[in-house]
Amino acid sequence: MISVRIILLILLLFLSARSIFAQPQPNIVLIYADDLDADELNLTMNRVDTWATPHGARKVVGKGYKAGVPKVFTPNIDSLAQDGLMFTRFYVNGTVCTSSRYCLLTGRYATRGLELQKDYPVNTHATLEWRPAILREETNLAKELKNLGYRTGIIGKWHNMPDKVLPKRNKKAHAANATYETTKKFEKAIRQYYEAGVGYLSSGFGWDVVDRMEWGNSIVNLDWQCEGALKFIEESKGQPFFLYCALPVPHGQYYFDYNNISSYDQRVTSAGIVEDPIVVLPTAENVLDRTRAKGIPVKNAMATRMDDYVGALLGKLEALGLSDNTIVIFTSDHGSRGKNSVFEGGAKVPMMVKWPERIQAGTENDSLIGNVDIAATLIEVAGGTTPKDMSLDGCSFLPQLMSQAEPKNWRASMLIEAGNSRAIVTRDWKYIANRVPPEISAKMAARPREVFWTGVDHHNYQTEKMYPAYWDADQLYDLNEDLYEQQNLAKYPEYQKQLEKMQKELELVISTLPHTFGEFGTNGD
Repeated sequence: MISVRIILLILLLFLSARSIFAQPQPNIVLIYADDLDADELNLTMNRVDTWATPHGARKVVGKGYKAGVPKVFTPNIDSLAQDGLMFTRFYVNGTVCTSSRYCLLTGRYATRGLELQKDYPVNTHATLEWRPAILREETNLAKELKNLGYRTGIIGKWHNMPDKVLPKRNKKAHAANATYETTKKFEKAIRQYYEAGVGYLSSGFGWDVVDRMEWGNSIVNLDWQCEGALKFIEESKGQPFFLYCALPVPHGQYYFDYNNISSYDQRVTSAGIVEDPIVVLPTAENVLDRTRAKGIPVKNAMATRMDDYVGALLGKLEALGLSDNTIVIFTSDHGSRGKNSVFEGGAKVPMMVKWPERIQAGTENDSLIGNVDIAATLIEVAGGTTPKDMSLDGCSFLPQLMSQAEPKNWRASMLIEAGNSRAIVTRDWKYIANRVPPEISAKMAARPREVFWTGVDHHNYQTEKMYPAYWDADQLYDLNEDLYEQQNLAKYPEYQKQLEKMQKELELVISTLPHTFGEFGTNGD
């Protein structure tokens, strides 16, 4: 017989679920930083045993590839975890801008992308590169939320544009943090480029508002972008809304030149010149005063400027009385220590979620969650049903969000993809497979240790220097003992059973995807 205690527990969970959906549909604000490491936020800065950060590598391994002091001032971003929930085992399933954003918005692994299949037909090997684009015919989060009655808006970086949509890019016109004079000189071309992107993305992708966009990695004008975000919230206050803020920072690390908060002209935007400087956030002088008072290095001031952007959004929600019914998510597209690889430093980043009166404040969760899961979760939060093609890889983590026990059928492993690398990660282990097609194998043989697993000799972000076994085709790591992936266990006989188990896991996943990968997914052919 079922005990009274179990019946009461089932009833409690049922009533809890009903209470969630008895409320009005929550607003959703999704903030996606660019290349952000855990040691670039104050709250997670010293969690070197949780995230494999550059600072942690120096501290734990004794070597790192990052200048500067990991000390920052980010009170608003910190508050999202302090007032909400921190996910400590959250991964992005693709570790460069394009693939990560594809996973986020479609809920699918990047190699399912239809655009990728045009160059790499089904049942062939696919090199992921900076792909795939998101196509109109694909299901995505904005479309689904719009169908559920949400007003949808996107502000910031978009790196998922198909070829030939935008005019040919003029490098001089799109120089990083261009001067007023340069932007003025090329303004016509800049506006044409910008408007072509807005026009394309505004039709058929589910966005009601496409504003303050950055199509590449050129302009950092957070005031301009934040002004657009605040305007969207103000105009949407009478209905449920979804706002996706894709931040252009830090894109690298704070000490990079384009993160100098005093260097960019607030009249210069990705859409051209605005004659009156846009001042929405505290001035550079104000930011520097606050950071100096905290003993923060000047080179890390962009952390506080980014934090001010988040604070402005939170302040607007509070001023409009929307905070209690808004779910705010903050995370990053990937880390920098292992970007464009499947190592922990690139794939595992913090994720914070604030949802007042729904989420228990100051809690943490260590479920194995990927950015392919965010779309399914938000659709369920909005009261919808996740489409089948968004359920192939992603799962709703709403129970974990509500501080309930991890579902018994929750995944035990997950795929991470980059270039010609694939990884299976579990709570305890990581298996990495590097496989290349014949043409890349020939390049690597002709130029040993110069052409990387990606098939090119650039954009490797010093990963080959950070990970001793980088050049090994098969790698196995015990993540409990070796979070920084310094000792490849694949070559040791005592770990062969674990290696084979992880290889079988990779085979199972690859067999469900459109492309083969080396010997994986070929069904023995």
